[in-house]
Amino acid sequence: MPLLLEKAYVPDDLDLLILEKMIEDSTITFKELAVLAKTDPRTIAKRFQQLRRMGIVRGATINVDWSKLGLGATAYIGTATRGEEIREKLFEFIEHEPRVLEAYTTLGSHEYSMTVLDTSMEMLRAEICDKLEPLTTGLSTSIVVKPIKHADHKGLLEYVRKNRKRASM
Repeated sequence: MPLLLEKAYVPDDLDLLILEKMIEDSTITFKELAVLAKTDPRTIAKRFQQLRRMGIVRGATINVDWSKLGLGATAYIGTATRGEEIREKLFEFIEHEPRVLEAYTTLGSHEYSMTVLDTSMEMLRAEICDKLEPLTTGLSTSIVVKPIKHADHKGLLEYVRKNRKRASM
């Protein structure tokens, strides 16, 4: 049975311009955006607030290179659990462990998947994996050796721009 997804919002050119420019520089002002869009800053502000209300824009952030701050070991960990009590302990560990950058419930070979950062593979093993093992079944760890591609938000926006007509059907 296919997953049912809510109908996607179809952005117009102004929405896409706002998103594109804010992805490039989250400190850009509404006034600067208005000049680029050839419109009034109030129009930009209203549209930006609409994007926020709809949950499309969730905040303006910076992109931190954690390896330059000593967290150079990145791992993708997949796992499953056995029983509700153990699952609750796993969720508590994930919630309170700051080195778990993100975690998801997944479909496929793992029930849960997470991205974990640490100072070294040894520390990752000793302080994360060893603590996860009693809470999981089939712990699978993949260590990132070298990134091939980082998040390409501008590329995704271009994809959305090209596929707007199909999305509105």
